[in-house]
Amino acid sequence: MHSGKNLLMPGVSKREVLAWASYDFANSGYTTVILTAVYNAFFVSVVAENAVWATFAWTLTITLSNLLSIAVIPVISALADAKANKRFWLAVMTGICCMSTATLAYTGPGTLASAVILIIISNTAFNAGVSLNSAFLSELAKPEAFGKVSGWGWSFGYLGGIVSLAACLLIVLKDRKQGSRLMSMCLTRQCRLRRFSL
Repeated sequence: MHSGKNLLMPGVSKREVLAWASYDFANSGYTTVILTAVYNAFFVSVVAENAVWATFAWTLTITLSNLLSIAVIPVISALADAKANKRFWLAVMTGICCMSTATLAYTGPGTLASAVILIIISNTAFNAGVSLNSAFLSELAKPEAFGKVSGWGWSFGYLGGIVSLAACLLIVLKDRKQGSRLMSMCLTRQCRLRRFSL
């Protein structure tokens, strides 16, 4: 970021850009841990008990959450723009995502409905948070630097995703017999990291 001052809007410091990118660092753990590599496997094998329809149930759950996101995000964005309080709504969406994600630690066999509802809530809030955080880019960088500054956020996000995934996999693999307790530890640590980034 040596040439960062030439890329940023007047009055914006590199520290502010780092804080903005730190949200991506913490946030990316959700996609890697919940949607991609850890909880989705837990959902199929434990929550849905490896039923023939388990993978379809997971796919349908994600689809429903994305459809809800399409409906909710424009409304939240309009409210945030009208009151110029994007940071407030970002905190609200992050809090909802953290709480619903942490509650996934209590899911297991026989809790399919609860797991589906929690995933729909958490993924919708996650998507809204990503949208709101991205909206800060125009306040941080000059138009000609959107791509480069956005790239800093994305690269920091990928690093955060890798770190979160590695930590959770180490926790889960440490003792597979304690899967539920270890899953709880993993989800709790992920949420603490996200709250810190705000």
